[in-house]
Amino acid sequence: MKQHNKTNRKTILILTGLFILAVALMMVPSYQLLVEPRGQAFDLFWIWAGGRAILTGQNPYGLETTRIIQLGVFNKIIPPHQYQHGFPHPAHIAFVLLPFIVTPFSWSILSWISLQIPLFMVILLLGFQVLNWSIRPALLFLLTLLTLLGFRYPINVYVLGQLIFFVLLCFLLSIWLFQRDHPRWAAVVLALATIRPDLSLLAIILAFIMVRKSPYRHEFIITLLATGVIFTLVPALFIGFWPLTWINALQSYGENPFATWPPELLSSTAAIIALLIAVSIWTGRYIVLGWHNPTSFHQSLMVSAVALFGLIIFPQTGSYTLTFALIPAFIFLRYANGSPWLQIIIAASLLMPWLYFIFGKPFDRLIFLLIPLQFIIFQEIVRYINRGRQTIAT
Repeated sequence: MKQHNKTNRKTILILTGLFILAVALMMVPSYQLLVEPRGQAFDLFWIWAGGRAILTGQNPYGLETTRIIQLGVFNKIIPPHQYQHGFPHPAHIAFVLLPFIVTPFSWSILSWISLQIPLFMVILLLGFQVLNWSIRPALLFLLTLLTLLGFRYPINVYVLGQLIFFVLLCFLLSIWLFQRDHPRWAAVVLALATIRPDLSLLAIILAFIMVRKSPYRHEFIITLLATGVIFTLVPALFIGFWPLTWINALQSYGENPFATWPPELLSSTAAIIALLIAVSIWTGRYIVLGWHNPTSFHQSLMVSAVALFGLIIFPQTGSYTLTFALIPAFIFLRYANGSPWLQIIIAASLLMPWLYFIFGKPFDRLIFLLIPLQFIIFQEIVRYINRGRQTIAT
């Protein structure tokens, strides 16, 4: 046992060293390709400006912070009749990402951007651990290239300085910690993801479903709720009771002309209603399956279905959110083991974004429907194949 723990510590130290080295190596190309030419025109600037306002006791949702964001990102004050691009995040983001808030923006954005690709590698490794999927190094390398470059959208996360990788890391790390009997830490890590409540809401609902029979459920739920209370109270010490102000700010954020609500891409109201009903019933079926028969396979399909449901039902502020389609993609690749041709087809489908990109309009928006729908089809195929195997086995 002592030898095993010593080996684990050595492995962790080696991986940590490699991660730090990778971040350091990313700084030169990140600066030359992104930071130097773009200056402050990154999504992180919203967080940095709003977070600094919170730390100095100013309203991050007010006019002054909005003007700082406009000047920093767009180099101009936007006329009142246009969308204002105000600070949209919950106030506790200032404390979750505190090191990046207190640092001068030039260093903050360079370190944040340089973190993204190494962070993506950590996400992939954690995903394999969570799925209990042993994979050869050569295949890991190919999948990394395929998902990072072939699928396109993860690179958009890197280029824009988005939060998607951080949120994905929180989701996977929370599952990994819970699987290893650390429910309190799992709850805290999941709570960190609430800096993007639109992305974390469904994950928290799923967490309640998946832990409901666990002997650790009370520790997990109480810690999650307690962390939520702390995240509400700490910013209030600086700016007062902020949730209502934030909700009011979200109403204007809902008018974002750059956001796409996937159902509205359909041609008629009847088609929109039919899509919403169909996707809700389809997702509900997998939730019921995961609830009543909580095997690893069924719960994985439940997670996949809910991820695809979120991509279709919620407004998407940019194509980078389609990175979440990698959750079902890896679940299907994992459970299509034994069907090499199906694995090849699923992997090849990750190149479809380039085809849509070449086609141009209207596919630049239709991707918000086409990408989730292609994985819904794959989910049905994977479930059918595995159900057939179970029938043969019995």
